[in-house]
Amino acid sequence: MASKRIALMSALLLVLCLSASVETISAQTGSQYWVTVNPVTSSSILYGNVEKNWTIPFQALWSYGENSGQVIESAKLTIEVKTLDNTSIANITETTNSTGFVTLYYISSNPAVLTFTPTSLVTQDETLYNSSLFEDGQSVYGLQQNSLTVYWDTFDASLVSTNTDTQGVTAVSINVTYMMVPEEGLTIPDSSPEQVFPKIAHGRNVTINGVEAEETSVSGVYTANFSTWLPTTYMIVEVSQDGWLPAHIAFSFDHVSNSVMWMPALAILLVIFAGLVLFRLFKKTEDNTRFGNAGFPFIGGVLLALATFISLYWGAVGLDGTLSGFDWLWLAAFGLLSFGFGFAGSILSVMKRKQAVVIFAVCVPLLANVIAIKSALDGYQLAAPWLIIVPSFIISVLSGILISNADKHFKS
Repeated sequence: MASKRIALMSALLLVLCLSASVETISAQTGSQYWVTVNPVTSSSILYGNVEKNWTIPFQALWSYGENSGQVIESAKLTIEVKTLDNTSIANITETTNSTGFVTLYYISSNPAVLTFTPTSLVTQDETLYNSSLFEDGQSVYGLQQNSLTVYWDTFDASLVSTNTDTQGVTAVSINVTYMMVPEEGLTIPDSSPEQVFPKIAHGRNVTINGVEAEETSVSGVYTANFSTWLPTTYMIVEVSQDGWLPAHIAFSFDHVSNSVMWMPALAILLVIFAGLVLFRLFKKTEDNTRFGNAGFPFIGGVLLALATFISLYWGAVGLDGTLSGFDWLWLAAFGLLSFGFGFAGSILSVMKRKQAVVIFAVCVPLLANVIAIKSALDGYQLAAPWLIIVPSFIISVLSGILISNADKHFKS
């Protein structure tokens, strides 16, 4: 009797197993429409620096069915951005292109760990795919995805000392700190205002204006000497380590010894231009009068020439900065172009020819001496030299006013 019961139970278990197998096979052979969204990067974890714009690409593909392996184009993909403590800070929706790609451009102003996770995808036929699975007859719908995590750590640098006593040479010492974000096992108390762990940056790759800096006996303090011939030193510090994008920190300060060399040259130039202006102001015109608008083209041309020499200086700053590591090649080109246009315009103005061309030439140094230099310095959070920018703006405006009000004295 017992053996019959055992045989009956065994047969029943066999039937149940076969039934489950048949159901599993039936479910697997049914149509399944999954979509997959993955980051297209070499690693699921990236490391970057604060204020560095990251390009974060994702691609959407059909995973099963007759379209398996094909890209999903013109679909609305939503990507959620979360912090290290799983707090959602943004939901970004973009449309996939013809190759199924969506590219996010993201920048963090503070050290942070951010995770980018695709959460939903809506195809052209308005079908919604997300993490929840649902069945429709023999079809199973759902979203498969992988996340991408970006660590935004950074380095910070501060000036310890500068030495500009030697003409043409700048000696500096800087303190480099590694601003480390909290990682697993490290926590910052809620009462602390700090968002990062400052840590001595020992043994890092540090360059100052393209010169490799040496670490002193004090850990984290680096020193370097580099050449400069401008009255103002523009210094860029680059700190990096293996696998990290370099961080850039810029400084500017007066170079005492170089200023001693530049001041006499500047004084001579100003005396020459002032002498030319005064000479024309007090020179009698053909109708035996002084201070008439007949002298406007000459004075306007002299002022324009002065503005072009200021542009030439900024072009030199851009060239020197480019050689030192700044992204200022455009400033160098614009400054030199402005000098060429402006100087040609000043000659035409003195010759009283082609007023329209001269007025256009006035605008170019105005842009270079105000907008271009302000933009270049703002890009590295450097202070604008208003004592140069404001006078150069006034000079260009006066030049334009004088030339514009001398119509009858210009020849076509």
